[in-house]
Amino acid sequence: MSKKSPLQIVEDEHGSKAQLAKKVFDLLDHPEDEDEAHSLEYRIQTMSNRKLLRLWGAHQLLSDKFGSKQELIDAIMASKFPNGNEDYEAKINRFTVPKLLDVARQQKLVQPAELRRS
Repeated sequence: MSKKSPLQIVEDEHGSKAQLAKKVFDLLDHPEDEDEAHSLEYRIQTMSNRKLLRLWGAHQLLSDKFGSKQELIDAIMASKFPNGNEDYEAKINRFTVPKLLDVARQQKLVQPAELRRS
């Protein structure tokens, strides 16, 4: 049996690319400016299937393993700086979920195999 293509995975698990794009758009932080929000929505709709699946998987891993973005940040901070570091925490608060998961992998909070599934 051959490996499924990203298109086949999207169609099997989410129905269509448009449905997956809508799910991913709902997960992401939206800009407050309406024009920027429409721009973000357009960029998500035109992303490749592979990238959409990666973003969806990253958010699923986040919710399954940590619950929320803030809980992931708290886990990273506890692992990396037991006594705290406000500057670093402010910096990683601006990171995207995939980038935060990469930092968590570096701190051995997430296994590489878990990231490959996402």
